Amino acid sequence: MGVFENKFSWSKSRDEKFRECPRQYYYHHYGSWGGWDASAPAMTRELYILKNLKSRHMWVGEIVHHTIETALKNYVTTRQMNLEKYLSDMTARMRKEFRESRDKNYRKIKKVVGLFEHEYESKIPDSKWMEIHETAKRCLTNFFTITFPRLVQPVPVENWKLIETLQEFDFEGSLIYVKIDFAFMDQEGLKIVDWKTGRTEDVDNEIQLDCYGLFSKEHFKIPATSIKTVEANVNIAKENVRQMIEAKMDFAKHYLRNSIAGMKRVLKDEAKNIAEESNFPFTENEMTCRYCNFKKVCAKWR
Repeated sequence: MGVFENKFSWSKSRDEKFRECPRQYYYHHYGSWGGWDASAPAMTRELYILKNLKSRHMWVGEIVHHTIETALKNYVTTRQMNLEKYLSDMTARMRKEFRESRDKNYRKIKKVVGLFEHEYESKIPDSKWMEIHETAKRCLTNFFTITFPRLVQPVPVENWKLIETLQEFDFEGSLIYVKIDFAFMDQEGLKIVDWKTGRTEDVDNEIQLDCYGLFSKEHFKIPATSIKTVEANVNIAKENVRQMIEAKMDFAKHYLRNSIAGMKRVLKDEAKNIAEESNFPFTENEMTCRYCNFKKVCAKWR
């Protein structure tokens, strides 16, 4: 088996971390590297554990995404969508993961969910945890009863192209990762669907959708005018459709170019993707620090 290399790549989440706090970005993508091995140095291991923490709001989003993914993949073969079954399965999963996180099993067992609120012993009342569960139930119910019948069911399954698929493409020598929630072809062309679970619109999401468009244009060999992106918010049962145009793709390329250049500029060795901690400054935004996974080990606070 070859050596597992830490190769440079770009994704929207990576870009967000770098813009929020370069030091956080370093801890997540470089300092934690190799921490999955129990024999790793103590700090590397700690950074790896902390990097995998999720806030309760991130957690509910991932739970809903995973449940929708499972339901769609099962529908391909069964043509059935049993809301009560999936609500029950989702609730059971949330209870299990909550208990495991509360007991901090993620510090002993790989691939066990760890929640930020448990690691940092935040005083979250039971009512707030119940709200999280209610949000998940509302999102899933809206998907099954409104979004699926309106947006997905009318499309023959043979026209479904992607379901939660991690894809990669090369952009000017850099590897770009995109994970498309759902995509299908209809009489108008390709629809790229991004499930949202928050109550508010994410104004920072456009560049992510434009990158999906960049990938899809090359992958499916279709023009930009044949691509539409759909923000499908299952929390409020609302869809926002955007027509992809070449100008948006040009802007996405410009954004990628600048973002990648900024990330590579602070590397000690760009060719080998080697980073030195001191080259990654701290953020001045106290709110970013407040909710940072790494605040207990960050040099800024030691």
